[in-house]
Amino acid sequence: MKYSQLNPPAFPMRRLWTAALLIVVLPLAAHAQATVRGTVVDQQNGEAVVGAIVDVTGTPIATATNDSGTFVLTSAHAIASITVSRVGYTTRQVPVSGDEPLRIALTPAAAELPGVQVVAHTPAPSTAVVTRGDIDRFNGLNLADAVNTVPGVFMQSRTPFGGARITIRGYYPSTSGNSPNSNGLGYNVFLNNVPITDATGATTLDDVDFASLASVEVIKGPASSLYGSAIGGTVHMTLARPIPNQTSINQQLLGGSDGLLRTNTSFQRASNNADLEVNYGHQEDNSFRAHSRSRKEYARANGDFAIGTKQAVGAFFSYNRSYEELAGEIDSTDFYARQPIANPLYLANDSHIQLTSFLTGITDNYKISNRFTNQTTVFGSGRFANQPFAHGFTDATQFNLGARTSFGYSGQIDRVDVAGTFGAMAQRSNVTSNGVFIIPAPPFVERPSASENYAVNAYAFTEWNFTFPGQVTLTAGGDLIHNTFAVHNLLRNNQLFDTTRVLTRSFGTVFAPRVQLTKALGGFGSLYASVSTGYTPPLLTQVISSDNTVNLGLKPERAIQYEVGAQGSLFENRLNGSLALFDLDNTNKLVSQSVGGVSSTTNVGEQRNAGVEASLAVLLASDSTRALSLLRPWASYTYTDAKYIDFKSDNNNGPNTVDFSNNQVARVPRNMVSAGLDVGTRVGVHFNGTYEYVSRVPVTFDNSTWVRAYHLVDAKLGYSTQLRRRFTLDLSVGADNLLGNTYYSFLFVGPNYAGLAQAKDGGNGDGYIIPGTYKARYYANLNLSVPIM
Repeated sequence: MKYSQLNPPAFPMRRLWTAALLIVVLPLAAHAQATVRGTVVDQQNGEAVVGAIVDVTGTPIATATNDSGTFVLTSAHAIASITVSRVGYTTRQVPVSGDEPLRIALTPAAAELPGVQVVAHTPAPSTAVVTRGDIDRFNGLNLADAVNTVPGVFMQSRTPFGGARITIRGYYPSTSGNSPNSNGLGYNVFLNNVPITDATGATTLDDVDFASLASVEVIKGPASSLYGSAIGGTVHMTLARPIPNQTSINQQLLGGSDGLLRTNTSFQRASNNADLEVNYGHQEDNSFRAHSRSRKEYARANGDFAIGTKQAVGAFFSYNRSYEELAGEIDSTDFYARQPIANPLYLANDSHIQLTSFLTGITDNYKISNRFTNQTTVFGSGRFANQPFAHGFTDATQFNLGARTSFGYSGQIDRVDVAGTFGAMAQRSNVTSNGVFIIPAPPFVERPSASENYAVNAYAFTEWNFTFPGQVTLTAGGDLIHNTFAVHNLLRNNQLFDTTRVLTRSFGTVFAPRVQLTKALGGFGSLYASVSTGYTPPLLTQVISSDNTVNLGLKPERAIQYEVGAQGSLFENRLNGSLALFDLDNTNKLVSQSVGGVSSTTNVGEQRNAGVEASLAVLLASDSTRALSLLRPWASYTYTDAKYIDFKSDNNNGPNTVDFSNNQVARVPRNMVSAGLDVGTRVGVHFNGTYEYVSRVPVTFDNSTWVRAYHLVDAKLGYSTQLRRRFTLDLSVGADNLLGNTYYSFLFVGPNYAGLAQAKDGGNGDGYIIPGTYKARYYANLNLSVPIM
């Protein structure tokens, strides 16, 4: 059934895309009298700096570095010097002489004004970057607060500091079972080039210390050919680095409502060619609900070392322990009555998620020649999990091992500048698990399981940028993806099964291409249009049915994304904005079905998400010598028209099959707004205020049940100073949900109300709402840095 018959789009997306494509491909070609090209890298580790602004000093002529850190700058007049700047780095002016490509190293800034990165800066289309300043606009411990200011991104958490799931442009794969309702799925997450997403397709963030991050890059949808073209997108986290040329001991102490406590101690040392950090953090929170405590321990060591002028090696190791109690879901009756209660079934089973994990990676950056570079990372991780839940328990041990390598090239063919990346990544995950699931209905049959499984995810990638005269860039790339699952069930139908038999499912090799055209508008911005394809295979858990048989017939979900947009800045970067229109069409959707009492996952249906994303920031004051050194209002807006197109409850097509076509996609708000004000003063007093609005949203596929819209207001007031010109002190106080509004932190979804609501509310489920705090939560934070050399 075609989309035009069931669900006319809110705007003619493909026509807009075609029109924008025509605009982009009509360059105003001009013969440049002077051209400067080069590469911008991080001074400490040699990694490419993406999104650095390069301008002809004293003029509005500017460009930005691409995904490889390269740039080409042209002018009708001779270029004597260029200025290179990037948020988080010290601005550098570089003299120009000769025609050789420049290699410019930027030094990370020693300090960053609170909130200096307002709405996520967009160094490339479909990409947003959240900086440390964005994270510190709030208490700095919860990534969702900062990420949710990015248009098109919605992050929720099942517990105060665990069970996080990120939804990008309304996409999440499958709608069956507990895993899709609580784990991160359909997108890839990296930390310092090491994958957090395992080869089975699941992402667990409970043991990632968000307080240690320097930045978070979000690539929306399958808009990058460098990370496997996952339909949901890619999230790349980067650890904070020590201040250059300084040795210091740093101490943080944060305390707040409901027993919130965070202590963090670190030793940092950095020179011109090396740095080292050793960090230990302890975090706990009692929450506002019964049986919802959180306890975390983070230990980490990381360093980067230059080996001569052509090579740099970085390494990190982290050991983490996380304990999150599960209070469970409640229904709307208790939620809107603002009851801080726990689900009795979760209490009876002492439900919790306990994780012990380690993560390590070694990255080598090597300059092969003036045109070729290589970055290779070898990584490994392990996780030990214990999870009693409402109707059983699962214990699992998992080990992941893999490597990633990429080669970068920059050069010129005639008058066309060429920059490209090509490489490959492979990862294997071994998972041993055992547990029991008790069917929540008489006669309460126990369903034990035990398995030894593995998954392999591998892909080759490439992406090339061709910059033509007239500041027109063609980007083309793709991923060649291969996934394999192997299932070794020890039990079937509660009985010992053939322990020597291993069932293997390969999804073949798939090519996911991408193409984009960009027209730069001098130093003021750019227009772009892109088409990209995405691919998400079933989870390892989805190929196993409830009777422990293996379904070898599942197909991966596929998608194609169309996008047009513009971004730019005016009035000497005082007015910054972006606008994007996207259309994401997703087929082979995975749902759960039941046949003869056996639950399994099957492919059925199509989903289409179309929308608009916009952001605007106005820099009204920015002068450190004035009393009011910073004044900047900002706002972002997301409209998402997410619809089921040809989507049913199962593929049986029987009398009980329900057609959900033309309904709004569950758990995807149609409208989201974020806005705020950042203020700084010469004496060190700073303020951040943030507002968030999320419109009402359905939680059932049949759209019979909705949760209401909500508003949130957060505020933070701080003071930063230097004591005796040696000690750096930052004090702050703040409040989350300052007005005490009713909001949710997580939603469960299902086909209908009966399967979600509890018995006392007329259903046969466990509930569907995880409430956020019903009242304001206050906190106070102290950060002290003491140089010792």
